[in-house]
Amino acid sequence: MFFDPIYHEYKNSNIISKINIKDKNYFVSFFECGSFYAQLIDILEKNGLIKSNYIFGKNNLFICSKINKFLPKKVDNHFDLDKYQKVYRYLNMEYLVQKNTLFKHYSSMKKIFYNDFHYMPETYNYPEEKNIINKKFKNYKLNLSDLWLIKPNNGSGGKGIFILTYLKNINYKQFVITKYITNVNLINGKKYDLRLFALISGLKPLRIYFYREGYVRIATEKYSLDMQSLENKFVHLTNSDLNRHNKNFISSNGYNNINANAWNIFMYKNFLKKYNIDWNNIRQKIKDIIIKSIISLYKNLSDYLDKNYLNEQSFYEILGYDILITDKFIPILLEINKNPDMRIFADLDKPIKTDLFIDTLNLIGIIPFSRKTDELLNFPHKFKNRINDKINNAFCELNRPRGDYELIFPTKETINNYKKFFINNSEENKIFWDKIMSLK
Repeated sequence: MFFDPIYHEYKNSNIISKINIKDKNYFVSFFECGSFYAQLIDILEKNGLIKSNYIFGKNNLFICSKINKFLPKKVDNHFDLDKYQKVYRYLNMEYLVQKNTLFKHYSSMKKIFYNDFHYMPETYNYPEEKNIINKKFKNYKLNLSDLWLIKPNNGSGGKGIFILTYLKNINYKQFVITKYITNVNLINGKKYDLRLFALISGLKPLRIYFYREGYVRIATEKYSLDMQSLENKFVHLTNSDLNRHNKNFISSNGYNNINANAWNIFMYKNFLKKYNIDWNNIRQKIKDIIIKSIISLYKNLSDYLDKNYLNEQSFYEILGYDILITDKFIPILLEINKNPDMRIFADLDKPIKTDLFIDTLNLIGIIPFSRKTDELLNFPHKFKNRINDKINNAFCELNRPRGDYELIFPTKETINNYKKFFINNSEENKIFWDKIMSLK
């Protein structure tokens, strides 16, 4: 069952085909996550589907903020999922993408692969590295040539971030101190970053996709390192939720408004041309960041699924990557968001976020399920061997409509480059990689 893309310029009717809808009650789902709800319901209804919000049991799609509250359970608090059920959220992901734990995993990989992990700024975690922090910053005073940011571990929307002045001024129980990157590229004299999207569609074997569209988020005040501007968040933070409250904020109504505080990637490509910079070169470096960051989390995610006896084929997740671009056009990872904002605020949002949803649902493969008859309209394939089941499911996924998604791992070009980073690899990965490498 595939959904019809609304905004893709290259729509291909030979690839996208919707199921013949005889009974509109076949789509059984549960939606609870507020930031996704309105947009997803709108998309599904435009595709002729009937929503079914509060029916638990045999739902074929779960989208919840705290998924463990709603999944059916069997003995010993372990979750019971059929392979046709799709769940938007990896359990334990919130722990892995917090600012402190993200850098912890990055730092662990850097100790082993020092020459390969240089995509995050210098960072320290409190209280884990309390002694190091106290020693390094004991006599620190605000210094324009050596600026550091304080970020709360669970902060979002730019909340709670400030520039370090004195170590004793920090009241958070848990936070990170991260080096402030000052040598940044500017748009119209303003700081910006990129919000880009990656999809983990499975863990055993691991599949990572990168979305071709995204946002350029531009600050609302001119960039400056003057002492007077250091406390002005509209100068130093690019988050749209924050900058939307500035009187200078210009909404991206109209798809190509170069004065707006949000651009799409097409507009950004044109901007880069004046520097003779090819977006594809930057994009290639961002792919490298995405693959390495997810591999660094891989063991924790897969172990948690195994611990709870979960069918990993049921899970998928969209991650929002915040990327800073330096004045040398080098991408730096700022953070990863497990809840990238999917609300529609302006004209620019609708084509990106709407097709992102549709492409995701097409790629993961939703199996129709009748609420009237309690039957699947088409059945998942059955294999005697559990590993073969996972491998065949992964290969089936590779033939589904992807829209704007690009598979970035594993591919023939990437397997040999990244397999060394899997400290604890799975049998499923090894088999899948061998099969991919054997393809003509």
